[in-house]
Order: sequence, then structure tokens, then C-alpha cells
Amino acid sequence: MAASSQTKRILAEITKLKGLNGKFIVDKSPADDPTSSVILGRILPQSEIYNQAAFQIEIKLLPEFPFKAPEIRFITLLYHPNVDDKGKICVDILNSSDTYKPTTPLTEVVNAVINLIDNPNIDHALTPGK
Repeated sequence: MAASSQTKRILAEITKLKGLNGKFIVDKSPADDPTSSVILGRILPQSEIYNQAAFQIEIKLLPEFPFKAPEIRFITLLYHPNVDDKGKICVDILNSSDTYKPTTPLTEVVNAVINLIDNPNIDHALTPGK
């Protein structure tokens, strides 16, 4: 993907992320700093145990984006079976070429992260520190 079309795609994705009112807040993005490939934002889970706080995540857009899934990690320490002590999250949409496609919008990825936080998947728990 040419740099200009990749930039347009990233800016369009950021605009869509800003539209996730009540679910996600964009704190910093390549729209603010074109030299950055990182989106910092806060998810706002709805489940009883997690709805008292906003949890900051880092969405790292690799040079191959959108052909390669972004890397996501929690900046905010979060005790959750699908998040390890380094903030790595085990969410299916990012870990399978069957679910992540170049056309997958970042809003879908963020919604999958929020859904996983609200509905932990004990069968895919991460071992702390791995």
C-alpha cells in the first residue's frame, strides 16, 4: 500500500475510533503526530467489575498495516485472565489470519478487546509474564 493511501486509511480509522462514544476515547494518534505509528486510547468496559475505570491501551500500527494486524497491549495494569502482567491481550481477532483481514476496521478490533474484557474467556487464559 502506498504511503499516501496508508496514511488516508489510518486517518479514516482514527476518525471511526473517535466515533465509539462511550466505549473508547482516543488520547493520542498519528493524526496528532504523523511520525508516530501508535494510537493511545482508553477503553470503557461495561461489565460490573470493570465499569468503574477506563483502561489505557496502546494500538501499534506496524509498517505492514493494514495487511498485518496491529499489536495491542494494555498500559493500565489490569487483573484479567486474558491479559498478562505485561499488558499483552489474547483476543482472537488479532491472533488468527482467519479473523483478521486487511479490511478489518480498527473499531472492530477495539470492540473485540472491550468484549473480551467484559466477557473473559477462561479457556484462553494467559500465563502471567508469558
